Amino acid sequence: MGKITEGGRNMQQLIIRGRGSLNGRNIDALLAELAVQRPLLVCSQRAAADFNARTGMTMPCFSGFHPNPDLSDATAGADMYRKMGCDGLISVGGGSAMDTAKAVKALLLAENMDDVRIGRLPVGKLPHIAIPGTAGTGAEATPIAVVYENNEKLSLDHPTLLPEAIVLDGSLLNTLPLYHKKACALDALCQGIEFYWAVKRTEDSRIHAERAILGVLRNLEDYLAGRAAAADAVLEAAYESGCAIRISRTTAAHAMSYQITKRIGPAHGQACMLTLPHLWRRMGEAPVINALNALIGTTDGSELLLGLLAATDMLPDAMPDDDTLDALTASVNVQRLGNHPQKLTAEDLRAVYVKAFTPIEEKERARLTGIWRAYAG
Repeated sequence: MGKITEGGRNMQQLIIRGRGSLNGRNIDALLAELAVQRPLLVCSQRAAADFNARTGMTMPCFSGFHPNPDLSDATAGADMYRKMGCDGLISVGGGSAMDTAKAVKALLLAENMDDVRIGRLPVGKLPHIAIPGTAGTGAEATPIAVVYENNEKLSLDHPTLLPEAIVLDGSLLNTLPLYHKKACALDALCQGIEFYWAVKRTEDSRIHAERAILGVLRNLEDYLAGRAAAADAVLEAAYESGCAIRISRTTAAHAMSYQITKRIGPAHGQACMLTLPHLWRRMGEAPVINALNALIGTTDGSELLLGLLAATDMLPDAMPDDDTLDALTASVNVQRLGNHPQKLTAEDLRAVYVKAFTPIEEKERARLTGIWRAYAG
């Protein structure tokens, strides 16, 4: 177990790594280090059963949250925290579990709901141990939580929401359904690419982004085939993407993804990657695109990503109707896309959505699949 400080922002986390690291001895050590005696577990009932089996511990568990958590979910979690007399949080699972725990923390620390919404939080003592059960969001490494209020996205962003401790145990990925493995890995890859080209990128965020990009691309096939070392590598890549997000933040692909998931249904990572190759193409031969191609080892990264989507059966099959396309476009505030490296209008966004959802004929799918297979070789 060791302490690290990353990104030059005085953010410190305790990290335990390795297969089998989610065990009673390590959790006991973290709880003692953080002076927590009665934590609230935030996870699904299935994840709670696995946590209990691995650690030999039982504790109050809040599982009443949705895949894209609502602020009301976190309010119920905060109520349970108070009722059970808890003094810390342990989240286990994907971004939804970790974001719910962060939102619970915000609600417990803030004086009122308005302070939660605007991120006016005190730096209070309410330790949070984050244990990712997916390799995708990197939420364990960020001070950001995405929740919804009245169907509107609400981003909670404050240094105090960074989890105080992390456990990275690749064996937790063993039982993930194949679709979720693919979608989460696409999220980590998409984040890495967005952080690499973000206007707010720094040398530190670029290094983390490179590790995320290469970690996914080099290990994805073996990870999906069930190889343990590759799962560990993709989990680390997701963590690296989280380290980058707290420096440089996301760009247009993420902004365009949320209502795709809400209205059409694909998981967050798939929704992000559907638009990213087309956003990439719009930038032509910009220096950052040339640098990305060189990093990845290809002449056309956008085509490689389309090939990855084709090879993993993650391309869309149908075009949404015009009303849905209009709603998707209207959901993105172009004034808040200043971190994207290219200026985009509402018309540009709609054109990207149309390209992303245009079905690809079988012959072209086969060609794109071949590009990915040759690369992943």
